[in-house]
Amino acid sequence: MKGITDRQKEVAEYISLFITENGYAPSVRDIADHFGFSVKAAHDHLRALEKKEIIRTARGISRSIELLDESYSQKSETIQVPLLGTIAAGKPILSEENIETNLTIPVTMLAGARNTYFALRVRGESMIEAGINDGDIAVLKSCKTAERGEIVAASVEDDDMGGITLKKFYPSSDHVELRPANSTMGPIITRACHIHGILQLIIRSYL
Repeated sequence: MKGITDRQKEVAEYISLFITENGYAPSVRDIADHFGFSVKAAHDHLRALEKKEIIRTARGISRSIELLDESYSQKSETIQVPLLGTIAAGKPILSEENIETNLTIPVTMLAGARNTYFALRVRGESMIEAGINDGDIAVLKSCKTAERGEIVAASVEDDDMGGITLKKFYPSSDHVELRPANSTMGPIITRACHIHGILQLIIRSYL
C-alpha cells in the first residue's frame, strides 16, 4: 500500500486534535476551512485516508469520522486552571486556601499558557443577558487592569462582604461602574474597585 502523503498526515493529525479538543469529529467543511482548500479536496483526502485504513467514516452522516490508526493520535497541550471556592476578604485571590480544585483546559481555548488563569463558579443571574448563567464556570486571565466594557472579576473595597463580582467594567474620572448584564438590576458604583481578572471562557455543564 502506498504510504501516506505529508498533507494526508496533516489532515489525520488535525482530525485527531479536533476530536481531542471538542469531543466530536470535524465536518468536511471544518477540514476544508482549516487547510484553505475546497470541500471536494477535503473529501478526496478523507477517501484516501479511509482507503489506507487510517480513518473510518459513515456515508451521509456529518462529523462521523473515526480515527483508526492511533499513531496519528495527538494530545493537545493543556494547562491547570484553579477553580476558586469561597474567597476570603483580604487574602490573595490565588492563595492555596481558596482553591477548590484544578481544571484541565486545552491551551488553544485560551490566549496562551504564558498567562495566569483562574476560574470562578458563577452565582446568580446578574450576567444572563451576556449568556452567563448561574452555575457556569468563568475562566479569567489574571490581571489588574481592563478595557472599558470588558467583563471582569472585581472586588469592591466599600463592600462589607468583601466578595468578588463578575460584571462589565466602565471606569470614569471619579468612579467605576460595574454594570450587570440583566436589565432588572442596577450597577455597582464605587470609587475603590480592584480588578482580579478578565473573562476569557465560560464552561457550562448540561448534566
